[in-house]
Amino acid sequence: MVSPIQILFHLGYPGQSKAMKTALVVIPLLLVAALTPAATAQPDRIAGGIDKRQMVILPGNVHPKAQPQYDRGAVEASMPLEYITLMTKPSPEQQASLQRLLAEQQDPTLPNYHKWLTPEQYAGRFGLSQNDVEKLTVWLRSEGFTIVQVARGRNWIAFSGTARLVENAFQTEIHYYGVDGEMHFANATELSVPAALAGIVSGFRGLNDFRWKPMGVRVPALTGGILPDLLRPFYTTGGEHFLAPGDIATIYNLTPLYSSGIDGTGMKMVVVGQTDISLTNIDQFRSGFNLPTNDPVVVNLTGHKVSDPDLDEAYLDLEWSGAVARNATIYYVNSDNVFDSATYAIDQKLAPVISMSYGACEAANAPLSGLEGELQTANSFGITFLASSGDSGAAGCDSDSSMVASEGLAVNYPASSPEVTGVGGTEFNEGSGTYWSGKNGANLGSALSYIPEMGWNDTAENGALSASGGGASSCGIASTSICTGGFGFPKPAWQTGTGVPADKVRDVPDVSMTASPDHDGYMLCYDDTSTNPVTHTCADGVTDVAFTFGGTSASTPVFAGIVTLLNQSLGNVPPAGLGNINSTLYQLAQSTPAAFHDVTTGNNMVPCTQGTRSCPAKAPFQFGYNATVGYDQVTGLGSVNANTLIAAWDAKAGKKSATSTSLSLTASTITAGTAVTFTADVTPVAGTAVASGTVTFNNGTTELGSGTLNSSGQATFQTSSLAGGSYSVKAAYSGDSNYEGSFSSADSLTVQDFATPTANPTTVTVSAPGQSGTTTITITPIAGFSQAVSFSCSGLPAEAACGFKPASVTPSGKAITTTLTITTMAASAGLHQDPVGRRTVPFYALLLPGFLGLVVAAGGGGMRKRQGLRVLGLIAMLCVLTLGLPACGGGSGGGGGNSGTPVGSSTVTVTAATTGSALSHSVPITLTVQ
Repeated sequence: MVSPIQILFHLGYPGQSKAMKTALVVIPLLLVAALTPAATAQPDRIAGGIDKRQMVILPGNVHPKAQPQYDRGAVEASMPLEYITLMTKPSPEQQASLQRLLAEQQDPTLPNYHKWLTPEQYAGRFGLSQNDVEKLTVWLRSEGFTIVQVARGRNWIAFSGTARLVENAFQTEIHYYGVDGEMHFANATELSVPAALAGIVSGFRGLNDFRWKPMGVRVPALTGGILPDLLRPFYTTGGEHFLAPGDIATIYNLTPLYSSGIDGTGMKMVVVGQTDISLTNIDQFRSGFNLPTNDPVVVNLTGHKVSDPDLDEAYLDLEWSGAVARNATIYYVNSDNVFDSATYAIDQKLAPVISMSYGACEAANAPLSGLEGELQTANSFGITFLASSGDSGAAGCDSDSSMVASEGLAVNYPASSPEVTGVGGTEFNEGSGTYWSGKNGANLGSALSYIPEMGWNDTAENGALSASGGGASSCGIASTSICTGGFGFPKPAWQTGTGVPADKVRDVPDVSMTASPDHDGYMLCYDDTSTNPVTHTCADGVTDVAFTFGGTSASTPVFAGIVTLLNQSLGNVPPAGLGNINSTLYQLAQSTPAAFHDVTTGNNMVPCTQGTRSCPAKAPFQFGYNATVGYDQVTGLGSVNANTLIAAWDAKAGKKSATSTSLSLTASTITAGTAVTFTADVTPVAGTAVASGTVTFNNGTTELGSGTLNSSGQATFQTSSLAGGSYSVKAAYSGDSNYEGSFSSADSLTVQDFATPTANPTTVTVSAPGQSGTTTITITPIAGFSQAVSFSCSGLPAEAACGFKPASVTPSGKAITTTLTITTMAASAGLHQDPVGRRTVPFYALLLPGFLGLVVAAGGGGMRKRQGLRVLGLIAMLCVLTLGLPACGGGSGGGGGNSGTPVGSSTVTVTAATTGSALSHSVPITLTVQ
């Protein structure tokens, strides 16, 4: 069959050139090549340029508390705003496609089931195009801003600037606001953006500091009127009990999991926060409770100033998530805005579980489109996002420090998001049963078994709102800043079952765990002199307790730890995860009710001010919900029996066969730039099918690369770009439809190199042409590097030279130096051009005798005379030619002098290299000739 290309080649007129025929082939191919990327790459959405002369208002970006009665005037124009986030949203077509994908990722009958995206894959399908991102960054820079970070998913850009720049760029003003005894700043009016960005930019974060509050409660730990500081230990003392890790393990049936090796080993989770911490407190907590040493990995975001002292919250989250998932790697992502912390953790895909103990009522966050976009992104990555449902009972918009509610029924966001698992609170309800031992056992626990629970509500005892947050979403997707009720997140398809209200909106919470700080509170190690005059430490092993803690800030990290154990049981090697777990939770509540402790007593009723929203017209002046059989808006599906829940999940997922993974390296020590190959062999412990899927090669928590298993169950990855240093490499198999994932043991790799040379001083100053200057070049070896290194320089100005002493060095375990000398040349005069000058006289003196001899010889006759004349002519010609040379005294006076090294500054590059330039590093220095 003749192809279209062949037809094109043979078309034409008689005598058509081969070049013309070739053009007929090449041009269509070029057109195909030009059109193919456009068909597969993300289309551009910003048409033309970004024109500031055409602006449109971006509604919904004024914080609800930035009200005129709180206004304290404009901020200083120079006030820095160090981390502003421009959030974008998918096009309608992209959003519809994303919604379909999220549903397919949770449907085991579809090909996309649990096929999670990488950030780059998300960018290619749902983010902005590279061209659009470039246009946005160019525009922001043109307004004077500094770009801090561009999301890997190409769905947000972080930048910094001053209040004046913000006001000029977005046609608003930044003002101070005095609210609830605190001074804040915020934009006073709606923002405007260029019309080209309408429908693309969803909003901005970082233009106000009304940050989310932690959902934790602490109370004085008083027992029988005696200060607890005098009681050591008192995890169990008389009728009072205090929760230790061993108690949670017993009450929620974690002990069988630990016995079978499900303790978080190899797993990862993220705790997000907005305050600095001390690892010493965490070390003391773990030591005091006999937990293995396992410090969290702290990630502090660039460009943030941490100011909110939420210390008890940070320690509560980190210590208790780690008390459950005891050997998991926990990342603490820290910034001065907790949602910035979450956004970074999502974009970097740090871990498959994120725990957030912060939030605010939906009305305080409207519109939520930008925040929702991040949570949907997280789910598409396979990330399970858990958030506290709140500590103000059914009055989510009222502070938990309020004595009565005045803002009406409300729920907290992000717990109310359908992409999030909202975690509420329970309280122990022992009755007359015996559930505690008189002594402390392993991990200092004293609980004997599961303890019956009721809905957490300590409002009456504490004299302030203190109850499990819950209710119906009422303004989750509102487009205004004021929540008027009746408009919320639609009821997700998975939220069904006994007790689920037929209210057509999302209800929270989904699950609950014990949360009462009174009955019985969690213990912490923390130092908090900024908010409490009593400094609390755990130097003596968690036996000096001034406060106990609770709230949904406690129940959330505990349940996040259980989800991390669930990932381990399922063989989900990070970054593999479960994504949105809510659909499976609600299914298991119906199919395996023993996995849950159905809480049927208690409530989250709170007192309210007569005449305010939701407050009844008649006494008792309170509103809220009661715990009932099945689901309720106090405790959700109830608390969990962790061992039964995980076993049921394993069975539902068709738990796979185990595998073992081994790792080998082509070398244990290499020089930087040399290729090294990592080879992983995945072997099923049972089963005959060959394992398939991918293997990730990691150095600690940093991914080096990945490979796909071949038909022999082997994956390789080769690289020559490893930086100098010591590596501890592991291979992580992600699993497939037949087999669980597994880890290899660590292999050591040493990459030898030398650091970029340093110069001291970095500027060489020469007082005048003809002089010289010096600097010291230092070579520092990395990982035992000990090869000879020689030096060269480039970029020297005219008539300058460099020299090194010594010319090469060989570092051996320590830094070594050489001295660089740069020599310059002074200007000099040209040679004499006078035909009878001094330099020409010797030449003609030598030439004259020969000339005279030739003349005499020419006087002869015949042949000899003619030969002499020819020789004479030749000599005469040579002499004429020499007149143009300085040595002959010729020339036209054009000059041939040396102008010397020019005055001024130039950049000289010093390069240090091993033999053959296999390794080379350069350092620039400044040469100044005065």
